[in-house]
Order: sequence, then C-alpha cells, then structure tokens
Amino acid sequence: MKLKLICVGKIKEPSLQRLITDYSDRISYGAKLEMIEIKDSAPLEESKKITEIVEKIKDSKFVFVLSEDGKEFNSAEFSGKLKHLANDQKTIIFIIGGPFGISVDVKKKADFILSLSKMTFTHEMARLFLFEQLYRAISIIKNKNYHK
Repeated sequence: MKLKLICVGKIKEPSLQRLITDYSDRISYGAKLEMIEIKDSAPLEESKKITEIVEKIKDSKFVFVLSEDGKEFNSAEFSGKLKHLANDQKTIIFIIGGPFGISVDVKKKADFILSLSKMTFTHEMARLFLFEQLYRAISIIKNKNYHK
C-alpha cells in the first residue's frame, strides 16, 4: 500500500510530534508512507502548491481531502476502503489543510472528502488522528490485534 500525506504546516508541539513519529514508524511496517509538508501561507498559495504536488504524481491515485464537512467512516469501513484502493494499486493521497482549511478548488479535485469528526481540530491534531486511524486500518487489514 502506498500512502502520501500532504500536510500544510509543521507540528510545533513536541509531544504531538513524538506520537505522530511513533505511528508513522508503525505504519511503515505495513505500507510505504511519504509525508510532504507545505509551509502554511495564504490559502491561494497553499492551494496551488497542493495541486502541483498531486498533479506530479503519475501513478494511479485516489485523493482524500480531510474536512469537517466530509463523510465519516468507522474504523472497519475506513480499513475496507483502503484495502480496496490498495488492491487496485492506487497511490492513496491524504490532504490536511492548515489553519485556514482546504480551498474549494482542492476539494473539487478530490475523489473523496473525509471527515474525522464533525468537530473542528487543529491541523496538528487532525494529523495525529489520521495517523492513528491509518495504523488501525493497516492492523485490521493484516489481522493484527491492535483493533478491538
């Protein structure tokens, strides 16, 4: 499974960064993971950078944009979606916006708008929650006992 995360902004909180790094290491046992960080800037500039990165990926791809107005999955449903995409040999891309969210243009180009919750989280917390759910999904796919 090939995963690419495009994230606006850096993680400033050391404790969050440690957790994200831990989950990233765990994910790497079950998937090829690449994270691309974009410096937070004006929303239009962020949108251009995100679009350029996605367009440069020549592999068959499926793009998730994280947004509170997206569709929610439970962990088993999310795992099933990832397994299906991996079986189709698609590069699975996740886009997490910065403090100003994701532009409408980027959302329109996405294959799926995904919500982690109807609540609003900081982009740092959203990244942590996504990493945990990716690890959980891979554990489900591989029949590991992390998911209960």
